[in-house]
Amino acid sequence: MKKLLGIIVLGLLWCNVGIAEKNVKAPVKLPKDIVKGYKTWSSNCTFAGTGKCMVPDYAFQIVNKSDGHPVRLGKKSIRFELRSGDCHQKKPTSYNDCKADPPAERHELGQEYDKIALSGETWHTYSLFIPEDTPQINSEWITMGQFHNLDYHKPPVNLDLVGKNFEIVTRFLCIHPKRFNKRCYSNDPENVRKIIIRKDQLFGKWNDFIFHSKWSTKVDKGFFKAWVNGKLVYHFEGRTKAPKDGSMFKFGIYRGAAPKGTKDSTHVVYYDEIRYVKKSCKKLKLKDLGYTCKELENQKLEKIHTIK
Repeated sequence: MKKLLGIIVLGLLWCNVGIAEKNVKAPVKLPKDIVKGYKTWSSNCTFAGTGKCMVPDYAFQIVNKSDGHPVRLGKKSIRFELRSGDCHQKKPTSYNDCKADPPAERHELGQEYDKIALSGETWHTYSLFIPEDTPQINSEWITMGQFHNLDYHKPPVNLDLVGKNFEIVTRFLCIHPKRFNKRCYSNDPENVRKIIIRKDQLFGKWNDFIFHSKWSTKVDKGFFKAWVNGKLVYHFEGRTKAPKDGSMFKFGIYRGAAPKGTKDSTHVVYYDEIRYVKKSCKKLKLKDLGYTCKELENQKLEKIHTIK
């Protein structure tokens, strides 16, 4: 009987740990070991009354190299975990992931758009680690990093896990004057879906992303460039910002709800060296990541993406 009671108590303790939550209504600050240039972040969360906005404890955690977690540089990284049913609604009247069509699941951190909006010329970098034992979950989309409009619902750039490859997915057509506020999807031929990391280079290792952008509503002024592990993989020229809108960076895990019956529907991903500066690449201080601004900026692509 004592043994049985012990098992029951342990089970209850495990359940309590599994459903523990934290309030993330206040701005989220991340350590300088992980983030530079960005100030504070806003989290997706679920309204729980009395002003609390909750996420599970496992949603995102600062973890240490000394505990065996992967770290790109320094001693810490941030770990995200997404399980089936992890969907959010910040306020009783706001967007509801669970009731969306199609329903979505997410744990993300984004720039606080009421305090900062990307404008002018910017440089960004982040490093991503997807564990080797990551299951293949056939969600409609699986996004691990995105540049999103503040208000308009079609983000111009997503970084997506598609099957076992990693893709850049753009919707610059959707904010172009000829299609703005009209039906527009990422699979439209004038948008781009491109594999930028193949499966043999993706799992169980760090991959570095660098972005150089000019955020503009003018079709002859804006541009967006992306490098992966120091190699230029995408270059767009055209409108990069929706009219009377702004842009922000978000990271974490955001996906269409895992299909029912999926045996293993848990995603884990680590981020590190998340950096943001205005105008000058040199301010990113890429030397410790193994890159130089001169080598990056001298690269060209034969085909630049434009909207005609």
